[in-house]
Amino acid sequence: MFRRLSKQKIGALLIALPMVLNGCQAVGGLDVNKAIFEASTAQSLEGKSTIIFDLVPGDQAQARAFSKEQTVMKLLEHIEIHHDAIKMDSAQNVSSTGYITIANHKIAFQTYMTKEQVIIALEGGKKPIVIDLTSSSTGDLPPVLVKQMEERFEPFVNSLSSFLIKQLPNPGKLNVENVREVVNGETLSLNKIHGEMSGKELIPLAKTFVTNLMQDDKALKQLIGELYDLLYPILSPQLDQWIQDNKDGKALQNPLEGYPIPETPGSKASVDSLIGMLDILKNRDMTIEVIHTEIKQLSVFVLLGLHARKEQELQESLPFLNDSTRVKADLYVDNTMKLRKSNLEIEATSLNAVSRGSLSSAKISIAGEYWNLNNPVKLVPLTADEDALVLEKGITAVDVLRNFTPSSEAYRLLKDDLGISKKTVLLLMDGDRYKANSRKPFLEDGVAMVPTTFLSEKLDLRVDWNEEAQTVTIIDPVNLTTIKLNSGSQTALVNGEEIQMDKEMLQRDGIHFVPLTFIVTQLGGQTEWYNEARSIQITR
Repeated sequence: MFRRLSKQKIGALLIALPMVLNGCQAVGGLDVNKAIFEASTAQSLEGKSTIIFDLVPGDQAQARAFSKEQTVMKLLEHIEIHHDAIKMDSAQNVSSTGYITIANHKIAFQTYMTKEQVIIALEGGKKPIVIDLTSSSTGDLPPVLVKQMEERFEPFVNSLSSFLIKQLPNPGKLNVENVREVVNGETLSLNKIHGEMSGKELIPLAKTFVTNLMQDDKALKQLIGELYDLLYPILSPQLDQWIQDNKDGKALQNPLEGYPIPETPGSKASVDSLIGMLDILKNRDMTIEVIHTEIKQLSVFVLLGLHARKEQELQESLPFLNDSTRVKADLYVDNTMKLRKSNLEIEATSLNAVSRGSLSSAKISIAGEYWNLNNPVKLVPLTADEDALVLEKGITAVDVLRNFTPSSEAYRLLKDDLGISKKTVLLLMDGDRYKANSRKPFLEDGVAMVPTTFLSEKLDLRVDWNEEAQTVTIIDPVNLTTIKLNSGSQTALVNGEEIQMDKEMLQRDGIHFVPLTFIVTQLGGQTEWYNEARSIQITR
């Protein structure tokens, strides 16, 4: 449930991110605290945004000029994500259209997010990609409990946000001025909040934040009380039943997820201790006091830890805690405290040490405009059929690649630039001769023979056996090359063309073995024999 709710509020949190990096005290007569809260709790809006990532490879990455790591880093040096139209009709439902540019490829996209799933349609895709937000997000919690929690959880999140925002201290540089800015073609009079901070300020700010949190006892207890009022009425029936089952001597199950609790020498003592804790939960005031005490103790440990190490030592070991890391934010709010425009820039340099030379510096820039806040908004829906590409169903890289037309920018990016379909496999020859009832490779007249299962399991090829025709058909799912082999024949049909093989397909103890080098070569790959190691490297 928590995982799902966090994804439902992606749009609102993205807007609130720059504001959180600013302070919370009133500046220039503007209640920054309220501005932050209003931005993070927007229920509906329209807008547009641009997100830009810039990476500079480190010393070691540049030295490995021909490595796969350097190739990928080169592709990721500059990425732009443009949301031309964002529409959010609630904290749960968001649609957007735009495009992404990466490695000189421009790929248009459309997204549609609900509390159940995210649907993504990419230019050149044959069917949409689906990310299921419900699977594994709530474990085995009863659906009724999940629904009740979801209905009550969002108000608590708002209270939690308000409490945490209240504790945030001001950064070193924060000012407010009145400006005129264009938002969605309309010139508006807005309050511009400008804030800057360096990584060097993070430790002092963290100390102040924890101190503020420890001192605000009344608000902390009120927040804990809200959490109690949210969860206890929903969970108490299950917990009471669990206690009764224990008294009746029944086999105990996890009260929330339903799986049996294994009996171990220490399980009875643990159960008795847990029942004692459940008895405390029935007393609201006592529960609040216990949780409050635990949080205060944890805060003390955190504060002691922050003071235990010198700031200079932390800055030397973690470069992003020094002046080489900078955060700048410009936030534009109207006279109703609604966020209408934002610019955020986070830059970190001197990253060679923490990235082991892979990365020298990184920068992210986010700019957005927002309008029609908390008014009715009509989303642009996107549907997915049953055969859509669901990412959580064991989808392979080849499956993703096949979803795009070969002429599309997405296909070229995945196949040519990222090389997601490329395979390098090292095959160890455990002796040269065939071993009875074994699927191990062997040499036959100097030709390496492998079982057809090796092709499907290691090289991601599709292998079909026709019992009646006594033929094996091998299909490359990427380029759709088809190789048909007949038992006892040294002639193969490659895309319908007859080609002679070094060795015919063999059958040993009901297992079919095929000539490895011939198959790999016909599919555009290559093999290399290492005599000393008695192994074959396959690249395709």
